Amino acid sequence: YKAWTIAWRELYTTFTDRNLIVIMILSPLAISTIVSLAFSRIGGGDVPVQDIPVAVLNQDEGNAYGANLGQVYVSALVPDASDTGNAEKTMPACKSFEGENAQDESTRTSLFDLTEAIAFDATMAAALVEGGDVDAPQAEPGSDVYVESVAKRAVDNGIYTALILIPPDFTQNISYVPALHPELEETGVIVYANSGRPIASEISRSIADGITNQIATGNIAMAATFAELEARYSAETIQEAMANLDSETAFACAFSSQSNTIRLDTQAIEGSSGGNTTVDILVSIGSAQAMFFALFTAQFGVLSLHDERRNWTLQRLVMSPTPRAVILGGKLVGVFVTVLFQLSILLLALTVVGSIVQGELVSIWGPDLGRILLVLLAAALAVAGYGMFIAGIVKTPEQGQIIGSIITFAMAVLGGAFGFRLAEQISQLSLVYWGREAFDLLAAGHGAVGLHVLVLVVYGGVLYLIGLVLFGRRLEI
Repeated sequence: YKAWTIAWRELYTTFTDRNLIVIMILSPLAISTIVSLAFSRIGGGDVPVQDIPVAVLNQDEGNAYGANLGQVYVSALVPDASDTGNAEKTMPACKSFEGENAQDESTRTSLFDLTEAIAFDATMAAALVEGGDVDAPQAEPGSDVYVESVAKRAVDNGIYTALILIPPDFTQNISYVPALHPELEETGVIVYANSGRPIASEISRSIADGITNQIATGNIAMAATFAELEARYSAETIQEAMANLDSETAFACAFSSQSNTIRLDTQAIEGSSGGNTTVDILVSIGSAQAMFFALFTAQFGVLSLHDERRNWTLQRLVMSPTPRAVILGGKLVGVFVTVLFQLSILLLALTVVGSIVQGELVSIWGPDLGRILLVLLAAALAVAGYGMFIAGIVKTPEQGQIIGSIITFAMAVLGGAFGFRLAEQISQLSLVYWGREAFDLLAAGHGAVGLHVLVLVVYGGVLYLIGLVLFGRRLEI
């Protein structure tokens, strides 16, 4: 009964302090919401990493043998480009990756999904000028200079994120043709991007780099192969072999991106919050901020013991027929209930914010209410134990405010409460890390939080015992 009386007094003192309520609930809620909105797509000037509007202007004139490697960019980026009536030769398919490997390729995100590319030409340029979308350049309508200028102005006006321009001599310079064009010449592809869309522009440039490098790799492979053959065999032998060899089919795999040993695949996270960046950040930052401010709540709650000792309130309790364990236990219960209430309110408030962002009621912390409650209890117990530890290592309230704040901020930095994360081995020293990770796992639909709950309980219990022993030694009448 006495322990509950002390706990009730602690709760009454806490929840009648308006300034403390602001620190406990409103501050972490505001910080989490602002950070999640600032680093998400809401209000941003960039576009989602999907359906990026790209214009592909192929001015490549090909070579004398009918090859047009510029058409590779059009075929790779523009859906149904092969049905547009363009009969120019690009590159044959690599048969080594047919069958099972081709089926695996279908599960990956294609460039058609990533971009919304069009094959830009004189007709489109004329339509943009006539529609008033761009100003007419000072060049002859329909000329290469005119079309290129219109395409660049369309990028500047935000109609397209980027323009991929293949120059007229691209195939001629980069193609390896034995005996006739044995030396590869310097060439390149121009990517003209909108600086107001940095992420999507960088992705467009990376796509162009990837295709260009693959074409260059294939031609370099052909050149290296024939150089080795020339070093080993006579010219007559090579010419005889070439007469019966389809070199394009033989070297098709050298031009295929499927032959790369390193690939970048997109993976969907099971149970994630619908792919909404704002909600994902809200979960991670919100849980870390909740743990961070809970540490402050516990710290100032238990440090009131020093104020009571200075005012001789604590000494009167000790002189009464009340065991010291009951006095300190009541204080612990009060801090535990306060922190549990604080964390619960924050989780509910962040859920409301996440639901507003999603446009519907969603549980951003996952559907497993039982495990959510278990993590809440473990986190509250750990934080209460941390508060007792701070009270035990300091001698005065002033020391507690300085030393406690330093340790609390260190816990927050290690635990990732400020948006950046340190090495996991270091982060695991922080209570904030274990609480944040547990809530992140629950939000992602994973229920494997047993280790996190155990660590929180043991961590908090050990800190409480240390603080209890240290403070008990100073609890003199």
